[in-house]
Amino acid sequence: MARRPATGPDNKPIFVTRPSLPPLSEYSRLLRTIWASRILTNNGPLVRRLEDELALYLPAQSVSVETNGTVAIQLALRAVGGRRGTVITTPFTFAATTTALVWEGFTPKFVDVDIDTFNLAPELVSEHMDRDTVGVLSVHVFGNAAGAQDVAALAKEDSRWAIFDAAHAFGVRTNGRNLFDLGDASTLSFHATKNFHTFEGGAITTPSARIARRVRSLRNFGFSDSGDVPSPGINGKMSEAQAAMGLANLKHVDRWIRARGQRYKLYRDLLESSPSIRFQVVEAQRYNYCYMPILLPTRRARDRVCRALEAVRVYPRRYFFPLTSDLSFLRRGARARCPVASEVAGRVLALPLYPDLPTSQVRRIVACVRAVLGN
Repeated sequence: MARRPATGPDNKPIFVTRPSLPPLSEYSRLLRTIWASRILTNNGPLVRRLEDELALYLPAQSVSVETNGTVAIQLALRAVGGRRGTVITTPFTFAATTTALVWEGFTPKFVDVDIDTFNLAPELVSEHMDRDTVGVLSVHVFGNAAGAQDVAALAKEDSRWAIFDAAHAFGVRTNGRNLFDLGDASTLSFHATKNFHTFEGGAITTPSARIARRVRSLRNFGFSDSGDVPSPGINGKMSEAQAAMGLANLKHVDRWIRARGQRYKLYRDLLESSPSIRFQVVEAQRYNYCYMPILLPTRRARDRVCRALEAVRVYPRRYFFPLTSDLSFLRRGARARCPVASEVAGRVLALPLYPDLPTSQVRRIVACVRAVLGN
């Protein structure tokens, strides 16, 4: 008997994620305020309101919203200041983390990850710091903050800066110090695929008043409050229409996170008895369930599972594969050997996860995975 295709409630293919949207009436109400004010951009009232509300929600001492998450990383790298040199970073991340570093004139120094958390291994960060190292760009992989405080402390001890790519970490809370005031700055992505989005957008958080002022100048062509341009900047401003979507979504994001959590936990409950599958070890007081990664026994097993799911119109993602240290634009000398990261990248598969994914489809996806693995 042929397997029935797994499709969503609208009889369409199931992708790894699907954007969440607020009621159209709520977004339209905010759009009407834009039509009334005729202010479309340039640090308008909705942008300022969104920054204030995000500072309370995350929480963070300072929030600056930008046009997208990649520009946020670039601005943060500029704003911390100092000389160019090598930056310790992870190869197990989305390409933008690495390309932003290179675009801004830094040389990435790839360090291996922890097999359980998928994040930078703090002990290796310490080992690889040398006189050419100017900072650390770490990533909260799949929203996991494990090891972040140790990385921030190591950078501070050695008088280097630390920036955290927190693209996946919106809504995450940790025990102890505030996650979004760790290090010198953190960056977020508000892309449509994230659990909180502004269609397209990003943000920078920082505990430093100096860095916050510099970010706001750099995102506005480099203008200072006096109207001078003390250093070159870019146009990284978020529009009022983007901010309106963020304000509308902020009212619903906790409900969406709870719904994601229910589906994440169902996946875990159904898959934990499989001896062939492992899960990321997450350190969070409150997690955001932004992805559903599973670690399969081999690359071949991952690819077999992926093909089987695609055959029934379910589209998981080999995330992150390949490693950014293997990207072709890097000079050969920059391509470090990171065996643990290579192993993780070859075995991880992100299964579909979004707030309105029917639980019946979660069960069907799990059944397909288990059938391929024979357990």
